[in-house]
Parts: sequence; C-alpha cells; structure tokens
Amino acid sequence: MVLDIKSIFTKNFINLSLNQGVNVFATLIYTPLLFQTLGDENYGLINLAFSLIIIVSIFVGYGYNLNGPIKVANAKNIHDKNLIVNNIISLRIAIAFIIITLSFPIIYFIIEPNFQKILLFSLIILLNEALNPLFLLQGLNKIFPQAVINFFSKSIYVVLLYLFLGVNDAYLANFFYGLSASIVVLFFWIRYYSTSKLSFKFYFTDIKNLLFENFTLFLSSASTHFTLNSALIILSFFTNDKELGRFTLAFKIAFLLRMVPVFFIQSALQNASNLNNKSDEKFKKYISKYFKIGLYSSLVIVIICSLFSDSIIYLFAGEKINYSSEILTILSFIPFLAMLNFKNVVYILVNDLKTTLNTATFGTLIFMISSSIILCKLYGGYGLAYALLSTEIFSFLIHLYLINKR
Repeated sequence: MVLDIKSIFTKNFINLSLNQGVNVFATLIYTPLLFQTLGDENYGLINLAFSLIIIVSIFVGYGYNLNGPIKVANAKNIHDKNLIVNNIISLRIAIAFIIITLSFPIIYFIIEPNFQKILLFSLIILLNEALNPLFLLQGLNKIFPQAVINFFSKSIYVVLLYLFLGVNDAYLANFFYGLSASIVVLFFWIRYYSTSKLSFKFYFTDIKNLLFENFTLFLSSASTHFTLNSALIILSFFTNDKELGRFTLAFKIAFLLRMVPVFFIQSALQNASNLNNKSDEKFKKYISKYFKIGLYSSLVIVIICSLFSDSIIYLFAGEKINYSSEILTILSFIPFLAMLNFKNVVYILVNDLKTTLNTATFGTLIFMISSSIILCKLYGGYGLAYALLSTEIFSFLIHLYLINKR
C-alpha cells in the first residue's frame, strides 16, 4: 500500500491537491474579510447566490466534466482533439449565454429586491464555468496549469476585495470572483490556441449532436451536482439569514474537504480505465490500493477537524462561533463517508455504465432532498448536517446495490 511518487495517480493527485491548496489558502484570506465586512447575514446571502449559480452551472458543463477528459485522451490525432475541444467549449458558451439571458427577467420579477442585485451580479460565474479548461488538462495529463490558473484568479479576486469591497457591497463578492476567474481562463485559451496554431470555430450541427450524445451523463452529473450544492438553498427556507451565514462558514470548509475523495477518483480514472481494458485482476488491485490510502487519509481529516474545530472556525471567521464549530465537527465525517464510494464510482465510469450512474445519483438526490427537508424543519442546521452524512452513506449503498445487481 506504498504510494508510488512517480505514478500518474500521484502526479495527478499532487497537482489537484496543489490546486485545492490554493483554494484553502485564498479562503483563509478572503473569508474573514467577507464575513467581518459584510456580516453573517450578507455572508449567508452571497453564498446562497453562489450555490444557486453553481447549481445552474451544471447545465453549462452538460456532463462533459466527466467524459470530456476521456474524449481528449482518446483523440487519435491533433485534428480530432481540436474538434473535441472546440465542440465542448462552443456548447458551454452557447448554454451559458442562453441561461444568462433567460435569468435576467426571472430574477427581476421573482426574487426579492435585496437579493436581486447579488444574484444578478453573480451570473458572471457562469462564463467562468463555460471556459473552465480542466477537462482538457485532465485529458492531456497536465493538471498543473489548472493550479496556476487558480492561483492567479484567486490572487486577483483577493486584491479586488481589498480595494473595492465595502459594508454595502455584498453584490460585488461573487461578481469579483467570476470576473477574476473569467479573465484568467480567457487568457489561457488565447494562449492555448495561439501556441497550438489552432482555430476556434462554432459548429452548430456538432453542438446539437453533443446535446443528444451526453444527455444521460448530464442527468447523472446534474443529480450529483444538486446533491452537493442544494444544501444551503434548502436550509434558507427553514432558518434566518444569520444562522444561514454561520452554517455556511462550516459548510464551506467541509465542502473543501469533500473534494479529497473527488481528487482520488479523478487521479485514478485514466490509469484505471487502461488497466480495466487489459486485466481485471490488475484493475481491482489498483483501485483497492488507492481506496485504502483514501480511507486512511480521510480518517485523519476527521480526527483533525473534530479536535480543532474551534480553532479552524476562528481562523476563518476571526471570532469564536460555537454553532459553526459544532456543525464543522459533524460535517468533518463527510470526506471519510464519501471515500467509501471510491471503488463504485471508478468502476461505473471506466465501464461507461451511464444508466447505472444515472439511477444511483438520482436516487441519492431524492434521498438527500427528502431527508434534508425533514431534518431541517425539525432541527435546523444540525438536522441538515446529519442529513448530509446520511446521504453519503445512502449513496454508497445504492451504488453498491446497483453494481451487484448487474
């Protein structure tokens, strides 16, 4: 169970962790600034708006965050790779602009006035989601540039917050986030196309084909996306803005840690796919090895967060908040429980079991929404925290059941 530092898995995991390390470091800087400048109520509202936009962004990605890297990796030549990249980016940009256009009248007529401005200015995040080059970098096995992109975008974001954010400027928080990220990824694509001597063209016929081709995977991706990002939206119906803000503080930290199992899956996926085509025994040995490493790693996270929850919240908020510390202690178990599903998800993805994945993720979504609504109504934020833990357990069980059923 020794980790090979020269393996593709390790290189991918280090680069993804470096990228997440940038997120953690940046969060340590801007979270106290946002929380202390805007107050817990506005902090809750900007994160609620962020969650809404991120949920909508699943339409922009359209499932190609899952199979886009595989398509790029399997491209036979530079022409095929160029066509795949062009089509995916074209599709994403087209969907993003359609959503932004349709969102303006909906937000204006339905959303309450004090939340309208925050939500409208948050729409720019969709442009960043459309231009996100991670699918390409994963397919090329060159994830390090994503960490560089993230570093510069977060740096610009922090600078903009320090220079322009005031007490009454909550609407600028998400706007600056989307603006800084969009500028950096736009420069990435300009450089990519100029150095590769490739041309960017829209192929509307191919976009139509892509919509039909990835519809099933999009549904699976959407279910997972809703499961991970709808928690704050559900809580907002059952609590006030102050509790929402304090819950969000712990939730954002737990959400960062929830990415550890995702990194394990993303890092192992390409090599697992190759081994699955060659030898079933080698494939099982490979994923079992990293499954054990993942479990031990996530268990360490649980122990650290449980023991130092008060200090972690103080570090992010600049003050002691018992409610947030207690929520973080509960949510710290999420990475460990999510890691249980590592083998199941890798097996499903490398065997292209779209129907199985769609059924499992949709079932998990239904369980998450129903349990969250019931427990939120009864116990507020504490109920939601336990609902999220039970969702991870249910997700593991339903994936395992459907695989065994086959």
